[in-house]
Formats: sequence, structure tokens, C-alpha cells
Amino acid sequence: MGLFTSLEKTDKVRYKKVKEEGCVVTFSVEIPAAQVQDETHNYLLRLQQRAKIPGFRPGKAPLDLVKKEFTERAREDVLDGLIRKYVPEGMRELNLHPVAVPTVEDASYNEGKPARFQVLVEVPPQVIPKDYTKVAVRRKLYPASEEALAARLEELREANARLEKAAEEAIGKEHYAVIDYTGAKTKGEAELVDMSCEQVVNGLAEGLLGMARGETKDITVEINGKGSVLKVTVKEIKRKILPALDGEFAKDLGFNTVEELKAKLKNVMEDEGKAKSERELQQQIEQSLINSNHIPLPPSLVEAQLEHALERFRRQLLGEQGRWSDKQSDDLRVKLKPKAEDELRLSYLLPAIAQLEKIKASDEDLELELEKNLSAVEEAGKKEEVRKMFEERREAIADVIRDRKTMAFIRGKTIITEAA
Repeated sequence: MGLFTSLEKTDKVRYKKVKEEGCVVTFSVEIPAAQVQDETHNYLLRLQQRAKIPGFRPGKAPLDLVKKEFTERAREDVLDGLIRKYVPEGMRELNLHPVAVPTVEDASYNEGKPARFQVLVEVPPQVIPKDYTKVAVRRKLYPASEEALAARLEELREANARLEKAAEEAIGKEHYAVIDYTGAKTKGEAELVDMSCEQVVNGLAEGLLGMARGETKDITVEINGKGSVLKVTVKEIKRKILPALDGEFAKDLGFNTVEELKAKLKNVMEDEGKAKSERELQQQIEQSLINSNHIPLPPSLVEAQLEHALERFRRQLLGEQGRWSDKQSDDLRVKLKPKAEDELRLSYLLPAIAQLEKIKASDEDLELELEKNLSAVEEAGKKEEVRKMFEERREAIADVIRDRKTMAFIRGKTIITEAA
């Protein structure tokens, strides 16, 4: 067809919602043929000024030849320009507020016809909170019983144990062996082996059992799934000695008597029990809110929340430089996804409740939060950094305070019963 192809007439750009599934809205866009032709002509004119076609100086090639030489490029670039122009207009027209970059599908146009494509937009959920007052939960108590206290004291003794030379001449399961070893690709000196624990090197503990001080022998082991032989020499045999639960032990830990140590430990255990009970109550309240409010979620934000959870978990377990294997990452994604979704649901639910209940972070709330942060640092320079950071993130901090106050409001109306 030529430059002056007859046009299929339509009135204006048409936007129409096609489908709405959860937080994903699909709408269609139809751009009149006349506008498409105008965009195409303008593009070709701009292209004509810089097109390099054999036999013609730049800007002098006939327009129909430019069109013939660059037909496919013109189609792609014009369509891309139409998408960039009319997708934002369509979202404004349909009052859609995207939370992620929209996706365009089925984009096409033929000369003389309107351009058509569909847009997938992820939008925030419409949240109408319910059942957030009189949430029923059960409080489980964790008293510091005599049995629990005795177990904690035993842990303290274990933590302060020491190793001494064993009277026995042969290694038993209750011993610690100090060994030198040499293998085809590995060696070590004065390595301590706890005979009561499972070993990373399969077969090592079994081979050491019964060996005497100074004895050397070859032990068949498995390292990283591969068989190997280690030449092992027993340098020493040791036994773990637990300190007696007496006044000397108490003084070593900074207390005057065993009773004073027990009293302090019991107070610590009671505080830990209360904190654990509070955490469980909070979890019950949050889970009740989530279960009562079925909130759809934007897929992209779920993915972002999941990535954040994975990164946080990786740093806790592996440190800054640690990396998951692909399988570990896949397994963890499955495990962490429900929690990531729940966190995201709460992030939508709490502000919605706050709006209904007219809960806000006041200037006084913000000032108190700033003072609390300032009191945690001593250097004047650091305090100034805190002030600057606070001002830069004032709105986000206000949101955190608002959510905290909202949860306190919900907690104040929660019905708590004591578990038997």
C-alpha cells in the first residue's frame, strides 16, 4: 500500500477494561488509524533526515523509498512510541494506580487500521477491614519451673566445662580425641574430635574408637561423598569436666551464692517466658486479622517481598558473602512465601484500619521517636546524621508509628483468655 492508504475511521483512542483478576487488571487500547498514520508519517519524516540510502545524500532520499527500506523498523518504533504514550493515558483514564511496570501484550497494527494492544496492570488491593476488634486469642504462660531452672543450670555448667586428660588409655564414646591426620589431599594437627557427636567426616569416630594414646593407624573415611584413607595419630585423650554447682561456681559467674545465681536465672527465665508469650499473642492477633481479611496481592510485590526475605535470611545464616545453591534457593522460596504474603497483607491491612479509626502519627509521636533514636548515640556528629536521616525518612517513619499505634489499638480490644 502507498503513503495515502484509505483509513478505517474511529472517533478517538479507546480504553476498555477487559479482565480483573485479584490485583491484575487487563485493559485494551485502540488507537485510531488516523493517529497511527500521523505518528508513522512524522516518524518517516524524521528518519528521512538521517537515513543513509545508496545513491542519495542524507535527507534527500524520496519518502516512499525510505518507507520501503525501513518498513519493519518503522512499524516497531512507531508501535513502541504509541505504547509509551497511550499506556499512561489509559491508566489515568481508567483510574488505575500501578504498583509495578505494566506489561503489554498482543500489540499490532496494519496500515490503514487502528493500532491495538492489551495492557496488564498490577494495582493495590481494595481493602475494607473487618473483624479487627474483639479478636479472640489464648495466652500460653511459660513459668520458670524447678525442672526448667535445673535444665538451665545444667546448660550453664556445660557452657563452663573444661577438658582434662582422661585417665583411660583407650578412646571411648565419652572422650575427646586430639589427633594429627594426613590424607591424599588434606592434613591437620591437634584436631579435637568429640566422640559423642556425629562427625562431618563419616567413619572417623568409628575408626578412632578404642585407639590408644600415641597409636597411629589408617582409617577409611568418606569425605564429601568420596572414599578416602586418613593416617591418624592419637596425640591425647581428654574428658569433659563439668564444674560443681557450688559457691565457687557462682562467684566465677559474678554472684555471691548459688541461691543468688538461681534467683537471677529464674528472673531471666520469667522475663523470657513473658516475652515469648507476648510474641505468640502478637502472632495470633496478626494471623486472625489475615484470616478474616482475604486480601489479594500484586504478584510483583509478593516477589519483591519474597526476595527481601530471602536476602535477610541469607545474611543471617551465611553472612554478606555467602550464597545459596539453586536448589536451596528454590526450597527456601517455597518455605518463605507464605510468610512474605502475610507480611504484605498486613502492610495493606493496618493502614486501612488506621484510616477507618482515624489513627495517625502526631508531631509529638515523631518528636518522641527522634529523641529515642538520638539517645542511642553519643557523638555529636552521629546525632546530626540521625537527625538528617530522620528528616529524609520522616514520612516512612510516620507510617511505621501509625502501624504501631494501630496494632496497639487492636491489641487493646483483643479478648485474651489464659491457656490451661
